[in-house]
Amino acid sequence: MSLIPTMLERLERGSAQLLDRLAARPRLAAAALLALALFTYLPGVFLLPPVDRTEIVYAQSSRGMLERHTWTDASYEGERFAFRPIGIYWLQAATGKALGKWSWHDIATYRLPSLIAGILAVLATWWLTRPIIGQRRAIIAAALFAVSPIVALQATLSIPEGPLLLSIVVAQLSLLRLYRALPGERKEEPWLALAFWAAQGFGMLLNALAVPILSLSTVAVLYVFDRRLDWLKRLRPLVGVPLMLVIAAPWILIRAHYDGVPFSGLTFGELIRALGGAQDMKWKAAPLTFTLAFALGFLPGALLLVPALKNLWRSRSAAIERFLFAWIVGYWLYLELIASKPALYTVQAMFPAAAVACALVLDREGKLALPPYMLRLPWWATLAGMLLLYVGGLWFAGVMPGVAVVIGAALVTALFTLSSLAATRGLAAAWLATAVAGFALFATFTFAVLMPHMRIGWPAPRIAEAVAPLRRCVTGPVGVVGFREPSTTFVLGRGANTNIESIAGWMAGGDDAIAVVEDRWQPDLAKALAARGAKAPPRLGCVEAFNVMRGCPLAFSIYNTGPDPLDPGCKIDARFTCMTPMPLAPEDSDPRSRCR
Repeated sequence: MSLIPTMLERLERGSAQLLDRLAARPRLAAAALLALALFTYLPGVFLLPPVDRTEIVYAQSSRGMLERHTWTDASYEGERFAFRPIGIYWLQAATGKALGKWSWHDIATYRLPSLIAGILAVLATWWLTRPIIGQRRAIIAAALFAVSPIVALQATLSIPEGPLLLSIVVAQLSLLRLYRALPGERKEEPWLALAFWAAQGFGMLLNALAVPILSLSTVAVLYVFDRRLDWLKRLRPLVGVPLMLVIAAPWILIRAHYDGVPFSGLTFGELIRALGGAQDMKWKAAPLTFTLAFALGFLPGALLLVPALKNLWRSRSAAIERFLFAWIVGYWLYLELIASKPALYTVQAMFPAAAVACALVLDREGKLALPPYMLRLPWWATLAGMLLLYVGGLWFAGVMPGVAVVIGAALVTALFTLSSLAATRGLAAAWLATAVAGFALFATFTFAVLMPHMRIGWPAPRIAEAVAPLRRCVTGPVGVVGFREPSTTFVLGRGANTNIESIAGWMAGGDDAIAVVEDRWQPDLAKALAARGAKAPPRLGCVEAFNVMRGCPLAFSIYNTGPDPLDPGCKIDARFTCMTPMPLAPEDSDPRSRCR
């Protein structure tokens, strides 16, 4: 027998034994899930550079609250977003307050609430489902949920969807427990009802009516099946609704404080979009956009979606399966037919239900087995796909991979290939172990190693790295023209996003400052200087980068606008030496260009 089949057989036995051991010892299971979530999310929180645009807008707004010593004004560069609830800003600002002023300029500070909530969401998935589906299935569901790429992303970035994950899990799984409660389990109803309404309130404080819409869509589909709503009395609405409103009230009160009337000035369409959540698109997504995002974002669990959904429909006479089906289908219909939110910020609401559904078909009658109709890729197709992804991606980004990138890519590829081999051989425990480990490593490697290594895609951190030696001699501001994304302000300071007239004024007046000008703006700078009877100082260095948001390559020139030469100790690193002369006429200096 060859080496790989023998290894897979041993992995199958070892993984099954480990899963049984975790199921028999709940504290050990909780510790294992905590370790899995920390491994998947924590490195990216600290190593991924600030991501334009949404993350930076939230983080910069929270930092502004700290700097202005206010807990009500979450404006960004003077603009208030009436449709963004205050909860996420409070969480991020409270984290900065607790850590101290030294942490306010670190993006990781504002990511910590998402990290903590993401970990708690994983643990809550396990804890709330284990009494109704069993210990082993609950562990499987929590693990599949934890390593889903979209969940990992939202637990890493400083956006409200990270903390919202916890509200979604608690609200929906509490509702599930109440829906299928047996007479002997009614003693649990009071705390489950309170948990449901508290999660609704916190969800509203974080992201408007996103969680209530999810619960309402679930109840609507359940009504189609049951033709009855009397079970909703178990929610104790006379106590729960006031609790929800008290928790969510600060959003409305703060809006009333600034607007006089909450949401005044918004059109009806803007109001409806505001109530649906903080993120909004200017256009309706193409049909099946959310379906595709669901399938890709829920890997590796998505490989089990077809048999899982078939099982939910076939077993819809059972309360748990019926509820899970209503959860997924109800919210999916809302997304595809009504929602105007980006798929990246919405489809995760279906993941806990999908994870439990996958656990139900993977662990049937106390035995682990891969179900029929599971998507199984040949090992060679997985290997070829991963090689194409990594080699092609690095080539496209123009990055020479270092040792860490090569090792990480090799390990992820090996785990994915082993997972495919286990699936084609019907080894359920081995597939689960390699798939979960592979996607946990994939998230960590992508966010903490691969993306930071592609430094050309992070203009603001690249500029900050280049000008760092100059700031030992230049005490004035840094001004950037040609890259107006929010990360410029977060990384380089308020006022870093400037204009040609200001840069020309600095140069003509000999102001103590650092100017960073993109090549497309050089003709404008030359005209502005000529009007002042001045010339640009010599370039001290150059930075090449790429604006991912606009799809534009960038080439910056760095200048010291002060009158005196800099001390030799403040010389820019040789990596940022200008390798090409200044272009006399940049190819794309049209003011109407998307790159300007």
